Amino acid sequence: MKLTQEIDYAFRIVAHLAANEGEVVGAPKIAEVMEIPERFTLRILRKLNLGGLTRSKRGAKGGYSLNRPAESISLYDIILAIDGPIELNNCLHANDPYCNRFDRDGIERCKFHRSICKVQHGIIDELKGMTITDYID
Repeated sequence: MKLTQEIDYAFRIVAHLAANEGEVVGAPKIAEVMEIPERFTLRILRKLNLGGLTRSKRGAKGGYSLNRPAESISLYDIILAIDGPIELNNCLHANDPYCNRFDRDGIERCKFHRSICKVQHGIIDELKGMTITDYID
């Protein structure tokens, strides 16, 4: 698992919106202040909107704002909106687990599966415990 540059940018964008909670901030301003290319800022904001973390307002005074209280947005919520669920291995895919050693019903017999699953849940729990308000300057 690797956190991508897109995730890093998303963390910064949401932190900026959280620092300006209740305000509508234009994408060019977010890009400038957070030192993110504007085209990436717009692409990330679209994903954050689709994920329900932000909302957009059109018009001359348009821009973006948080769609939820900042203290309720975890780093995991941001990762989920940008990249989808964290899966350390194919065998941990929620809808269609795969193991070339065991069939779907026997996947729990695999010691690797159980160990990696425990690590994955630990990572997710840690990220869920970190809210964006912990990262506001």
